[in-house]
Amino acid sequence: MTATLTEPRVALPPRAFHADAAMRPLARFGHMVTFFLHAFLAIPIALRRYRREFLRLLSDITWGNGSIVVGGGTAGVVLVLGVTTGALVAIEGYNFLELMGLGPATGVISSLVTTRELAPIMAALAFAVQAGCRFTTQLGSMRIAEEVDAMDSLAIRPIPYLVTTRLLASVVAIIPLYVACLTISYLSCQVMVGIVSGGSLGPYLHYFTLLSSGTDIAYSVFKAIVFVWIASAVQCYYGFCADGGPEGVGIAAGHAMRASITAVIVVNMLLTMALWSVDSGARFGG
Repeated sequence: MTATLTEPRVALPPRAFHADAAMRPLARFGHMVTFFLHAFLAIPIALRRYRREFLRLLSDITWGNGSIVVGGGTAGVVLVLGVTTGALVAIEGYNFLELMGLGPATGVISSLVTTRELAPIMAALAFAVQAGCRFTTQLGSMRIAEEVDAMDSLAIRPIPYLVTTRLLASVVAIIPLYVACLTISYLSCQVMVGIVSGGSLGPYLHYFTLLSSGTDIAYSVFKAIVFVWIASAVQCYYGFCADGGPEGVGIAAGHAMRASITAVIVVNMLLTMALWSVDSGARFGG
């Protein structure tokens, strides 16, 4: 007896673009937007029918096989980048500001620059490198092995099962990881300023708390969620649409990394202007 689907199938445009060279990038962009829209609209289906796969992916994305580099999850990389980001801000910021006698004002850089720009970008890059590449290679391998096509005969919808579950697991995983990354960045910067200055941390903490804002932190978490969603969607797209055998999967992974990082940087600029306006500098006056 043949299994049947109870919900309408998701139809995607063909992956081979026959437009001329000038229109091919536009056709590719339109295909990507259609793919992202279908993946987004499949969220209720993924939560209702593929919840177990979502939970498995959530654990795999966060912890992996327990190692830090090869096969590991995103947690270790995000936390390590949090430590290094805070330390770099402390060393470079303090040494530069100390030339003007403003070393303790490094707290301003930590509370503003780390929160608004550095930490979200670092978290997104860590996710794209560690988990995103795995998405591309996993889906690409399944595509060239015709496993994606075989899912239809098993009444498994490929996009909700393979793509939407990964997008949801990525967003859920990055929220606590990013909060931990941001906290560790603050602590790392504070410790390094104390080591470099060799004095009291009171002035540093004064400047840090002076410009710290719960709104900035909320916006920062929002940026991290958006970046991870974009990076995951782009890398799932290139894996899902890979062709050309194992070589094609490798090419797709390279294209996915380049496209996801470019998209994250561009969206970061747009979100910064939207959330804090063009003139978003710090003001010490009343």
